[in-house]
Amino acid sequence: MIDNGKVQRYTERFKLFHPENLQREIDCYGYSFSMGKYGVFLLLAVAGAVGCGMLFCLRWYFMILVMLVCVMTLPFLILDGYKQMYEHKQFLDISDYMEQMLYSFQQNQKILLSLKDTRTLFAAGRMHQIIGKAISYIEQGNYQKDLYQEALEIIEDAYPASRVRAVHEYLRTVESSGGACQEGIDLLLQDKAVWADNVILLQEDKKAARIRVIFSLVVTILLAVIFHSVYRSMPSQYTIVYHPVPQIATTLYLILNIGILRRANRQIAKSWIVPEDMEEDRLFEYYQMVMSYDEKKERKKSLIPGGGALLVAVVAGILGHPFLAVVAVAASMLLLNQHRIGYRLAYDRVVREINRVFPGWLMEMALLLQGNNVQVAIEKTIGHAPAVLQADLQKLSDRLKCTPDALEPYLEFLGMFQLSSVLSSMKVLYSISESGNGDAQSQIRILVQRNSKMMDKAEKLSNEKSLAGINGIFYLPQVTVSLQTIVNMVVFMMMFLGQMRL
Repeated sequence: MIDNGKVQRYTERFKLFHPENLQREIDCYGYSFSMGKYGVFLLLAVAGAVGCGMLFCLRWYFMILVMLVCVMTLPFLILDGYKQMYEHKQFLDISDYMEQMLYSFQQNQKILLSLKDTRTLFAAGRMHQIIGKAISYIEQGNYQKDLYQEALEIIEDAYPASRVRAVHEYLRTVESSGGACQEGIDLLLQDKAVWADNVILLQEDKKAARIRVIFSLVVTILLAVIFHSVYRSMPSQYTIVYHPVPQIATTLYLILNIGILRRANRQIAKSWIVPEDMEEDRLFEYYQMVMSYDEKKERKKSLIPGGGALLVAVVAGILGHPFLAVVAVAASMLLLNQHRIGYRLAYDRVVREINRVFPGWLMEMALLLQGNNVQVAIEKTIGHAPAVLQADLQKLSDRLKCTPDALEPYLEFLGMFQLSSVLSSMKVLYSISESGNGDAQSQIRILVQRNSKMMDKAEKLSNEKSLAGINGIFYLPQVTVSLQTIVNMVVFMMMFLGQMRL
């Protein structure tokens, strides 16, 4: 079955090979790009490909192949560079927008006045235009269900950041129901500051990682050139410079290095305001695996492959193959315990994800508690809660409907994982549900103070996950040069031994 989405993406990529389409794409990011610039980049790419081909003594057809790959990759490298600048500007705009909106709303508690005040911060540009559209929508007064929600969705669609939606939802709640908003605004400002600081740190880390990747590419290419010069200096009967296998291996090596550079650039050009795909479906599968784990049942599944490997070890020992017997024994031990290993990996993955997403859910709870009781606030978070929290939140909500005054439902929330941060936060929520209005506010302050440290830790966990991709790319040039070197050495040894026989 043909995936229309993939076909469309490939079609869009092919369009970039035309310089005018590339120019239009860059124009959409708000930057100008001339054909003269493209010509300079094209000349440098061709010169680089030809230079590498000459250094490695490639045949003309292999040199042309490398040159074509360079030329085909060039539009994406250029576009990634402009996209990186655009995404950084997007991040700065949304960071300034949230901060100014919250400060303005703190003064007047009116969304329209806050939008007008915030628009003056952006003299021109995309944010100025988008805020202007939202203001016009409110002033026209034509809406379907909720005027402010529909107007603010114009901004949310243009800047799809979860924190923007949280800010807008809180502002709409305060404007519709009234009441003090200082506590909620302080919480949102604090969360925004933690997020912005960690995004800036992530940007710096990704730039440093890309520099390391480029350095790794340069060093490994120089190393390959040194090895190649050694082969060139050998007598003609031993040289492998023009042998077809090293020629193909070197061509593939150069093409793979171009792909590595492209991948590093693409990593740093990702959006800073839209969270990366966290594989919600897979995480939920891990969660279900942990919750429904039956060790006896899973052990039986491991007995068949483990027993088979053990039988191979016995037969190999009887037949006098000790090395094969040792390998088979090691494999059998691994297979017999594969259920435990799989469970532990899934458990650790779920715990890591809970630590990452729980502070965000707790912040939403703190905001909702400004105008709702604990039970209602929990119910409102279930629909859009992260996958690893939804099932337990639903159980918690159902149990509170039956026994609203009981402590056990709170203590048993994510009880399988025994996380101290979750347990202490749930105790505070129980205290809020049991306290009066006066005590509730002080308890919410305690919850907010505890959550600020958790939010910072969660952001760092997200940053680590985001950095894992580009940090892993650093080792790829070392892998490619090792493979090329091994191929060349094998060919050289074969030629050398062949000459020795003669």
